[in-house]
Amino acid sequence: MPDVLINGVSIRYEERGRGVPVVLTPGGRWGGYVMNRVATELAKEFRVITWDRPNTDGGSGIVTDGEVSEADIWSDFLAGLIRKLDLAPCYVGEYAGCRTTPLLCLKYPELVKGLMLAWPSGGEVPAERLPKNMYRPYMRAALREGMAGVCETPMYATAIRANPSIRDQLLSLDPVQFVRQLGYWEAFFTTSADLPTAGCRAGDEQWASIRHPAIVTGGADPIHPTITAQRIHKLIPGCHYHDPVVSLEEWDKLFNVIPYPKVSDLQGERIAPVWLNFIKETNT
Repeated sequence: MPDVLINGVSIRYEERGRGVPVVLTPGGRWGGYVMNRVATELAKEFRVITWDRPNTDGGSGIVTDGEVSEADIWSDFLAGLIRKLDLAPCYVGEYAGCRTTPLLCLKYPELVKGLMLAWPSGGEVPAERLPKNMYRPYMRAALREGMAGVCETPMYATAIRANPSIRDQLLSLDPVQFVRQLGYWEAFFTTSADLPTAGCRAGDEQWASIRHPAIVTGGADPIHPTITAQRIHKLIPGCHYHDPVVSLEEWDKLFNVIPYPKVSDLQGERIAPVWLNFIKETNT
């Protein structure tokens, strides 16, 4: 996979297909590989780019400073990637969580042609539960074992295998500053239960200011409740709404058994035709 340097950080991406540009962003701390299924399907008709955000289990570099949310930082890197690859204006798609691309639309509207969201997370459950996975394991490791311990956590160990230089980047960091920064980013989650999307600082008025063609597909579990997508649908003018493509029954039988990166293939397979049709209908 190629890399580009954005704001002094190496960002890894993968490109496939040709035609109308589409950039796909995953949620959590997953690298772009979890979007492979939806990317493969969309690449049959469009130019599709997946990418690894910093601080994930992909091959992009590390960012551990800033006075904005981590989602804001990711949106800045996404803007840089779109400019570097000369993709603007392009379609942007994101699942799950949906924290990065809405901020891109708000901060860099000229880069976006259409917004596609699926499984947005919102409410008390993700605001409290997601930080336990996204921040606390690494804060705990740094407090107890220093940055060497952070390197041994499963997520960063995977990232180091993808890009060995990440180990040196982590070991060069001050563990106290690292913990403080992650604690600051965590606060954007724990204070966001009332906002449309957990971990995204945008309020109702900001979501309502988005003027791009948009579609949102609901989730069907406590982290990605259907009501969150319905709220976004009502906020964005002219936003299309699609019912959940995975039922709660399937979630209970499958999603809590098979690890998420594998289950993402099913998600991608189900969401690909929804997004493909949306692009065809709005690409005028």
